[in-house]
Amino acid sequence: MPNKCSRRLVNRPPFIVSLNRVDLITLSSVLTTFVAMMNAIEGHLYFAMALLFLAMTADALDGMLARKLGLERDFGRYLDGFMDVLIYLVVPSIIMLQWKFDGYWSIFILLMIACGCIRLSVFNQVGNVEDESSDEKKLAYKGMPVFWSIFILALMMILEKVVGLTFSHILLAVSLTLFSFYMIVDKAFFKFSSLTQILVLTLGGFIIFTVFALQQFGIKSPINILLLALYLQVPVVIGGVLHMICVKRNYLSTLVIPIHEGWFGANKTWRGMLLVPLLTALGGLCMWPLEWLMNQAFGVSLLSQWNIGLLGLIAGIGYVLAELPNSFFKRRIGIQAGEVPVDKKYWFIALDQLDSAMGVAIAYWLMLGIPLETAWVYVISFPITALLVKQWLFNKNLKSSAA
Repeated sequence: MPNKCSRRLVNRPPFIVSLNRVDLITLSSVLTTFVAMMNAIEGHLYFAMALLFLAMTADALDGMLARKLGLERDFGRYLDGFMDVLIYLVVPSIIMLQWKFDGYWSIFILLMIACGCIRLSVFNQVGNVEDESSDEKKLAYKGMPVFWSIFILALMMILEKVVGLTFSHILLAVSLTLFSFYMIVDKAFFKFSSLTQILVLTLGGFIIFTVFALQQFGIKSPINILLLALYLQVPVVIGGVLHMICVKRNYLSTLVIPIHEGWFGANKTWRGMLLVPLLTALGGLCMWPLEWLMNQAFGVSLLSQWNIGLLGLIAGIGYVLAELPNSFFKRRIGIQAGEVPVDKKYWFIALDQLDSAMGVAIAYWLMLGIPLETAWVYVISFPITALLVKQWLFNKNLKSSAA
């Protein structure tokens, strides 16, 4: 008969920590910062900066979602701190060095890294503080937050186009000195609380440096891989939102017939199988104004070689077909339709996002011939988009859960 000690060993989880959905958003910065580093080393500095702004978006969202979903914990704050070292200290330093801010200039980079590490260590210890100078008792940062490194570097790279490289380096050296000093000063600094403000700044920076990258390298810029992967998600997002509206209002109720309840459960109906491809085709057609604008601005659009209505239809077919094996697998192990098991909950949530992402990416690759690199970026980035869209649908009462 096993004793208590052996039972504890049997029930012990296989990994050192269980990740939740917010942790996965935080870890997405590993990919963006790694690709940013590689491109910075290869001289694609504007593309690297655009990726840093994307990483900053994920960094801003994970904390907000953790508080909203009640998933705050010490591990999440420590993980976020390590990602901050990559996003705001390591990768910006590499970009600066590749931007010829080297030699004696690198002293200012060393100063920024040292003070930034001190600042992040203090944050991990004390977290946010209250701004005593405000009557509303708003949360604030203790010391200037490290994320300003990206805004400082971005501004100097933009100024280079006006004042030249040497003067922009002088301004950067002065800015990094002041920045380093204020990171370790015992003073409350403003904390963004509005998601709209954060998205305007981060996505605005992403757009600006995307345009710079396209101007520098044109259609051969590596940023086109990322742009195409994100752009190809638009028909699926539009189709998914329209489908949830149809489900909520119970349109075409005569088609709410399970495909095979024993195999796939009651939620996989003929309405979804038929309606989703048609709605994603409509989502593809909705991209026509964007295509027209890109043609006017750059003389070429990302989807000029494909029929956008057919593109949306193919995405929808790939989406619904890829969900069937996942549903079949869950029915076989006893998970009912619409349920998320408590044990290994977030692994199943991740699987629910990846199945459709892989289905759409494979459909795009086989039927439309999109580059394989774009297909992989699509698979990696789509789960984050899907979770954000599902959270929005849940907030608008169009979905029963945010998972």
